[in-house]
Amino acid sequence: IAPPMQMQQPQQPVAPATCLLELSNMCTAAEVQSQQDVHDVTDDTKEEMDKYGTVLRLEVIRPPPGSAPSTQVFLLVQFDALDSSAKAFESLQGRTFDGRIVGVRYIAEHEFDARAAAEHQ
Repeated sequence: IAPPMQMQQPQQPVAPATCLLELSNMCTAAEVQSQQDVHDVTDDTKEEMDKYGTVLRLEVIRPPPGSAPSTQVFLLVQFDALDSSAKAFESLQGRTFDGRIVGVRYIAEHEFDARAAAEHQ
């Protein structure tokens, strides 16, 4: 008797590697309520990202006002070189930060720009 066939889950498409990363699950809305909080998160994140290469831009993307304090904040990082973003991706993916598992994904420049512009409106 043959073993039952295993159904394989379709693989999610993987975005092509870019110089742009989205970091998730590093902090929550409760941790970035003031401009000083945003500044502190930006400085701390930039210091960490500088280990992988030259950071050109770093944006803190907060949830809309009125969101639950536990709502996650996204950090968008633009490196000057693909090699740098690849090193950061490999090092940070699945890493634990402040008791949370960090998510990392590559994003396209148009997504980075649109989300950054929306944050600054």
